Amino acid sequence: MKNIIVWWRTISGKLTTIFAVMFIMVLLVINGAAFFGIRYFVLISTQNSLNNSIELILNRMNRGEELTDELIGELDNKNLYFRILSTNKSIVVQSRSLREIDIPLKQGYNELIMAERAFIYRSVFLINRGNFIGYLQVVLDMTREYQFLNTLSKTLFLTSLLGIIGAIITGYTLTRRMLKPISLLTNTARSISISDLGQRLEIKGPEDELTDLAQTFNSMLDRLEEAFAGQQQFVADASHELRTPISVIQGYINLLHRWGKEKEEIRDEGIEAIKNEIDNMGSLVENLLFLARGDIKSLEIKRVFFRLEELIEEVLRETEMLAEGIKVKCDNNAPVQFAGDRKLIKQMLRAFIDNSIKYTPAGGEITINSFERQDLIELRVLDTGIGIPEQDLPCILERFYRVDKARSVKKGTGLGLAIAKMIIDNHQGELRIESQPGVGTGVYVTLPKEGL
Repeated sequence: MKNIIVWWRTISGKLTTIFAVMFIMVLLVINGAAFFGIRYFVLISTQNSLNNSIELILNRMNRGEELTDELIGELDNKNLYFRILSTNKSIVVQSRSLREIDIPLKQGYNELIMAERAFIYRSVFLINRGNFIGYLQVVLDMTREYQFLNTLSKTLFLTSLLGIIGAIITGYTLTRRMLKPISLLTNTARSISISDLGQRLEIKGPEDELTDLAQTFNSMLDRLEEAFAGQQQFVADASHELRTPISVIQGYINLLHRWGKEKEEIRDEGIEAIKNEIDNMGSLVENLLFLARGDIKSLEIKRVFFRLEELIEEVLRETEMLAEGIKVKCDNNAPVQFAGDRKLIKQMLRAFIDNSIKYTPAGGEITINSFERQDLIELRVLDTGIGIPEQDLPCILERFYRVDKARSVKKGTGLGLAIAKMIIDNHQGELRIESQPGVGTGVYVTLPKEGL
């Protein structure tokens, strides 16, 4: 009983119940309409036969014929009988088949059941020339018709019962078949673990809502597998990046422990190295936290209006101090009132400019421009550096990705471009990077003026 209740609460149980109830209701309506329709037709036909017989006798009486045994015998047929009573309700003449049957005098159409026989009869007054002379009863034997209706009712009941059982079985089978993708989805979801995200639903059958659900589930698994793989790679890369400064710090601590107490120059060197590595670790952790906040959509954007050309000038001055031996210039600086997070926009520009400084040799150029295009602004950072190989260009925005660690002696975490891309996305902007080895790299950022 408990299992039945649990099954009924499932989608398949509810759909089976709905299907069965609807089928049963339709079946009962059709069978009921058939039975009562046939019964009504039989009763109407019976009443018409009784009325026609009464009219025939009354007409013959009006023509002056006497109601004798011969007349009654002439009118009798295999299931239609007559009886004539006097005014005191004594039998005057009757059909032979009625001699052992007592029929009450009742007005209208009446039913009489005796043993295994059934009758419908009608009693009327006999009026001759305005005088009441007795009663006329016309009786129709309905035994065969009632047996037919009884057999029909049993047959319809049996077919209804079989139909109900068939409806439940059919509904259950069809429901199970239709909901098979959901069962497969459930089993697949149960069998999936972190170490095995490669399982997918097998999609068969016509295109419907359930196949759409299966396809959506497979797409979700694809995204989860991709995200988890990215997360694993991210954790591995972050661990690798943190291992290096920790190893350096541990090495210098061992060095200080051995020689730092006696040699002042070793102590100073170790302290300075440890300080630098701690600063690098702090920067790396801060960048990781920034990306993590962006991933969970909790990055705080402080929207303010500021003059973009003033920010460009500020970045230019700072770049000139950092880029030794490199010419820094601005060919176009559009005066624009921009709505966005000033600190993050500057951080985004610095990420691109820092890369340009790293990979542009002495004597090269870095150009920082801004343009106004209707409701958009475009920022460009162009350099004449060593460029990026074509096969690496699609990957440079990935976290911790480095084209070639031997390209520059200057260290980096490999997170700057990923952070810059996240800042652009949070300002509803677009990023395009073009590069040619030996020629240089161009970064093109398009932002809406009030795009937060």
